[in-house]
Amino acid sequence: MLSIIVPARNNGEFTANCLASILFSVSRLHLNCEFILVDDASEPEEKVLDAFRQHRANARGHETKIVRSRKHQHYSGVFSIGLNFATRDVVFFISNDMLVTPSFLQAILIVSSLSRDFGIVRGCSNYTDSHPEHQVEPKEVPRNFQEVDAFSRSVFNNNACRYVEDGVLSGDAILIKRSLIERIGVLDLRFFGFFGDIDYGMRAHLAGFKLVCAKGAWLFHEGSGHVKFETIRRPQMTHDELHNRRMGLVNAAYRQFREKWQIQSPVNFDGLQSIYFFDHARAQADAVEIAYTLPPDVLSDVEIL
Repeated sequence: MLSIIVPARNNGEFTANCLASILFSVSRLHLNCEFILVDDASEPEEKVLDAFRQHRANARGHETKIVRSRKHQHYSGVFSIGLNFATRDVVFFISNDMLVTPSFLQAILIVSSLSRDFGIVRGCSNYTDSHPEHQVEPKEVPRNFQEVDAFSRSVFNNNACRYVEDGVLSGDAILIKRSLIERIGVLDLRFFGFFGDIDYGMRAHLAGFKLVCAKGAWLFHEGSGHVKFETIRRPQMTHDELHNRRMGLVNAAYRQFREKWQIQSPVNFDGLQSIYFFDHARAQADAVEIAYTLPPDVLSDVEIL
């Protein structure tokens, strides 16, 4: 039924905790899953492959594919690699700095079943990129997974099957239907680390699918986990320096995004909140390709373990 894609670029501890929460949740829901675990050229000392192999040993009864890229692929690449190897009717992609609960999975699966037009379903979190309206923070930061699970259940109890439609895709933890993947394929890899998800959501819209948020679904998100981890890993660089380097990549990607979708303004990424993305998608419907396949050269850098 369910393919679960978990990519990791270093930080084996985050990754192991994320996988443990997923395995607990699917076991509670009696779901049989296919795991696609993608190591994005992590450093050996970060023990990401150890976390993946331990998960495979723990996840008996489930199928686990461990995929290692010898080249750093970043967000769009690992997402697309995962989609390439996923075989089930429903695909769940999640960042490795998140903790999933049974209530979260239950809510997004229920909402996804409400309409064939719901191509991508996301949930709420304590930390959300691009969706402040979906940010739901507990009164106190959860101290352990039991408290995460309890708060997630309370959100589900209060909202159940309620959903709202989204006008932009932020793809940190999303459920995708096979019908959408068959229509538009993988991400556009010109967007190395950023804007690949926004572009994918616009193409999904052009293919006739809706993006929705299941308001009863809540998970815990570490938030900026990669930047925090890099601050520890690279003590010679300050948090601000790492943030500025990241924003340089974001702005470079935005220039490519503007060029692809013929966006005249805003010129700078800082004004992005003023864009209604689906208007631009419809305006370029005849000029932009919506279906992409994974380039062979990406697979040539990948090995199955």
